[in-house]
Amino acid sequence: MRVLVLGGGGREHAIGWRLKKDYKEGEFFFAPGNAGTEKIGINLSINPEDPYEVASICAELKIDFIFVGPENPLAKGVVDILTEEGRLCFGPTKKGAMLESSKVFAKKIMEEAQIPTAKFSIYSIDDFKTGKLKTDKLTPPVVIKASGLCAGKGTFVCKTKEQIDEAIRRIFVEREFGDEGNQIVVEEFLDGKEISYFALCVKNQFKTIGFAKDYKRLLDGDEGPNTGGMGSYSPVEYGDEKLREKVENKIIKPLMKKLTEKEIEFTGILYAGLMIGKDGEPYVLEFNTRLGDPEAQVILPLIKNNFFEVILKALSEEKIEDIKMENHALCVVMSSEGYPSKYKKGTEINIKNEEGENFIIFHAGTKRENSKLISSGGRVLNIVGIGKSKDEARKIAYDIIEREISFPNSHFRKDIGL
Repeated sequence: MRVLVLGGGGREHAIGWRLKKDYKEGEFFFAPGNAGTEKIGINLSINPEDPYEVASICAELKIDFIFVGPENPLAKGVVDILTEEGRLCFGPTKKGAMLESSKVFAKKIMEEAQIPTAKFSIYSIDDFKTGKLKTDKLTPPVVIKASGLCAGKGTFVCKTKEQIDEAIRRIFVEREFGDEGNQIVVEEFLDGKEISYFALCVKNQFKTIGFAKDYKRLLDGDEGPNTGGMGSYSPVEYGDEKLREKVENKIIKPLMKKLTEKEIEFTGILYAGLMIGKDGEPYVLEFNTRLGDPEAQVILPLIKNNFFEVILKALSEEKIEDIKMENHALCVVMSSEGYPSKYKKGTEINIKNEEGENFIIFHAGTKRENSKLISSGGRVLNIVGIGKSKDEARKIAYDIIEREISFPNSHFRKDIGL
């Protein structure tokens, strides 16, 4: 079987690593991939966000199975095009991907399905221009979100009037997110503990994979600017059986029922970003329609089943087997100097060992030049420790950074898992 993984980050290296582990005989391709994925298969220099370019390479290489990693190709309908051509894909259609690509769509679905979420209002750029949106009527704290895909940078937690004005200015005046910011969602601020929930879905059936926690801020103590994610771990101490049942019964089942009513078939990974309120109840902050990054890096190594077989069987029989997890994993992200602002590229990196019995290093922004490994992105390496407890996994991950990696002027948080 010939397998194509779309994407080039740490998540896609983790996906490829896991699928190859489960199916050693497979031929693997990555588009575009990175320096880590080229050890698993062949990297292809194509644009994963162009559905027709992807379809063309799939025909040329006789690809049998496509796993879509990031959100943008999904939002652009790559699964629709490939499925029309008779190819086996794992990922939602363009309509299903709207749960992530349109926060307005997602909030309306939640409202209709009576899924617990923050109270909200929706405004368009026309509302702003005509004066219908009056920022002085918005009382902090609120959360303002650009509706479209903004690479995790379109959400503003506003605790003052000044921050509200700044968020509106950046979205509607400076047009920082272009057309992705044509609409905004203004939500009440929810306080509590955040957690990420993941489910494997096939045609609106689902099975829970597990929970993870990620760290969005750049600096220790959750200080500094937002990033794509600086670390993660799984399982999560408060992600217990009781919470799983609440999430399944109050969020995922009503969501799938509502999607079925709307004749939207969802296949792929559903990722719910949740806030556990002071009442112990889960509230949806957002839906994503793919694995998280860096959550995939800690979820995938812990799956006890043959994950590839689970997916293939679910796609062919439309029946998903229970997914079992074991051990603990913790991921520390190493980033380039200057990230998430203007960052330095081209730094030479030396890694002694990339994988051991209790660790693995997933690549993100890396490439090889003249046989040297160099940095090519903001988030560069994902160091994953695996142990019998979170503390053991944490110790392993940080020991590996000290022992196995030379990456001058890199940055990483020292408090992941504390």
